[in-house]
Amino acid sequence: MAQPSQNPLVSTARASDNAPNVQLHPLVLLTISDCITRHTLRQQTGPVVGAIIGQQNGQEITMEVAFQAKLEANDDGEVVLDKEWFNKRIEDFKDVHKQPPLDLVGWFTLGPRSGPQPHILPIHSHISQVYTEAPLLVLFHPEDAFSEATAAGKLPLTLYEPIFENVTSDPNDKAMDIDGAVQPKSTKFKELVYSIETGEAEMISVDFVARGGGNATAVEGPAALAHKAESSRVDEASSSKRNTRGKQKEKEKEKEKDAPIDESLVMTAEDDELLSSLTAKMNAIRMLSRRIQLLRTYLDTLPPSYLSDPSLPLNPTPDTQDQLPLNHSILRSISATLARINILAPPDSDAFTLESQQEASDVQLVNLLASITNSVSAAKELGRKSHIVEHGKNSGKNRMNMGGMMGGYGGDGGRGGDFFGTVMTGGGGGGGDRW
Repeated sequence: MAQPSQNPLVSTARASDNAPNVQLHPLVLLTISDCITRHTLRQQTGPVVGAIIGQQNGQEITMEVAFQAKLEANDDGEVVLDKEWFNKRIEDFKDVHKQPPLDLVGWFTLGPRSGPQPHILPIHSHISQVYTEAPLLVLFHPEDAFSEATAAGKLPLTLYEPIFENVTSDPNDKAMDIDGAVQPKSTKFKELVYSIETGEAEMISVDFVARGGGNATAVEGPAALAHKAESSRVDEASSSKRNTRGKQKEKEKEKEKDAPIDESLVMTAEDDELLSSLTAKMNAIRMLSRRIQLLRTYLDTLPPSYLSDPSLPLNPTPDTQDQLPLNHSILRSISATLARINILAPPDSDAFTLESQQEASDVQLVNLLASITNSVSAAKELGRKSHIVEHGKNSGKNRMNMGGMMGGYGGDGGRGGDFFGTVMTGGGGGGGDRW
């Protein structure tokens, strides 16, 4: 029996002890799933490629955030990254995720279970040359999305680490190696083992997405789109008989467009957000009503309880053949839900209202005390600043008074000097005459 051909891009080397320890976060998986869904619904034919942002600390690598990349075709016809757009996107993510700082650690794309294909090498080479030396590759396998292994809990993806191996066409070429010669190397991928790591905030997000899966609206597949296109062509053929009436309606519509728009009827951003919120709540209440009605219908079709009445037969009778079989798992879930109703809505509504009012009063009292404390602190700060200003004014007045007094003493001293000078001059003359 012929063995399947080995993928030349997948390395057969044994796993080393220094292999990186990779932690994959669920947010990356949700992003990849979203990219594949939008790519399929838009009926795009190009590859799905995206970058993965995370942290690398030695051999510890975390993959935390991902985003889809914009692609373009180069002169050789190869699909490559839009370098300017991709670089700007990386810088934006670095600016947003600064604490802790995140950087490009890998990228993702679609591929078969056999491994990477040659058309991904230009993208991988650009990432390894510009951003990181050895970016990890997350290869998602769309054909395994509905397999038994995936249903059992195994993710339909494989994580690869790039390695470089020497290119030798003949094992005997080693004897012809020249010292100092650079041997050509090729890029290959070695499979890695990864683990799923989830933070507390991420667990809340994933749980919200998982619970909101039932609210997703049905999308139309290619067959439904083809049927809609066919029906539209039939409608166009039948509407060709009413061209005159259609033209008149178009003229009326044009007149309505030319009419002035009432600004009061234009919805603002707040109105749009409120409308979307109310619509979501209405859909949730409608779905809850349908689920409750389904449970009531199921309980009504069940046979009488054989647990409370042992005389009832366990085997089905002709009268009970149309009834649904007992499902104890569903019955236990319904019983647990009914037991939690008392917790969600307490029976003593008056006591609950009183307790709620007391808590509201406590909150208002705390806010009042905080306001009083801030007012006292502001008054104290105002008094301190007023004291500083008054002290400065008093110090200035004292300096001015001292200056005036010193100036007065200086004037008296001048007059005293003149007096002593006159006396000395006159006395000297008289003394000369006298002597």
